[in-house]
Amino acid sequence: MSSLDERRGGAMQRLPPLPRALFLLHNFYGVDVGTMADTLGSDDDTIAACLADARAILRAHVCYTDPVPGVSPRTAALQTRLQQDYRRSLNIAFAESGYPGEVAWPAPLADIAADEEVAAAFIVAALPAALRRAVARSRRGDIATVDLWRILWPWRRYRREHLLRVTDALRCAGWEPFDEWLAERLNLDRRYPRGYVEYRRRRRPFPEERPKTEAEKNGKQVADTVQIPERLVDQPELTRQVWILFDRYGRPSEEIAPRLGISRRSVGHHLDRANYAIVDMDYPSLADRVRFAIMRRRLRLRMRWQRIRSVFYD
Repeated sequence: MSSLDERRGGAMQRLPPLPRALFLLHNFYGVDVGTMADTLGSDDDTIAACLADARAILRAHVCYTDPVPGVSPRTAALQTRLQQDYRRSLNIAFAESGYPGEVAWPAPLADIAADEEVAAAFIVAALPAALRRAVARSRRGDIATVDLWRILWPWRRYRREHLLRVTDALRCAGWEPFDEWLAERLNLDRRYPRGYVEYRRRRRPFPEERPKTEAEKNGKQVADTVQIPERLVDQPELTRQVWILFDRYGRPSEEIAPRLGISRRSVGHHLDRANYAIVDMDYPSLADRVRFAIMRRRLRLRMRWQRIRSVFYD
């Protein structure tokens, strides 16, 4: 990557949240100004002003122009309105996922990145202590933007696995960054920012966790029906229960294991068996699984050794 491309990429990251999201969606995902205006309940001139602000700020950063211009009043007003909608959306998502209480948002309206952090901290506070400690010990202080895919040395693998579970809990709870939330409103089928459709599980409260309906208050039993794929019908009962708790209720293995009285390793085993059944493939034998694990371990060691060599010999 050339130095100019690096400056451009860095300048895009330093854009204000709303101009950055609209600029990327318009220039890289082909969303036209009229569609943005209609979906966001705005007008073409306001969206055009946001894009003009983004281009002016980008030009200033790339060309080292001083001072860097700010956003126009139209852009600031639209960003404030969308930020309030973003807060309400996360509150609704967390309530539907079964988390009690509401997020203590900063008052008055602060930076959108601060809202992302406060909402993420609300979910992290409900996680097991081991995951909370992993977040506290991560090399970056913020939760929402923690970099999980950096090259880690062997003694940091365990911490990264914990952080990946934290990220999974955030996604299942309905948390998402402001720009992804905005892109989802513009009907991009979750292609933003990675360019492909991403399937996301959603956490769902158990019958004993959700508020009782009027029928239940009157003593009636209301069945909590869950649809499962037809190919899972012939699988063992425990395999079906693990898949339902994981996929339909959005629960991680540390919650599924004590609920069913099995180990976390057994949860992974039954989940793998269910996924193989869904795609109509035979579950590998123990010998095949051991052989694959050995090959994967060798590949990881080879890649790790190549990274070490590149550090000391390049």
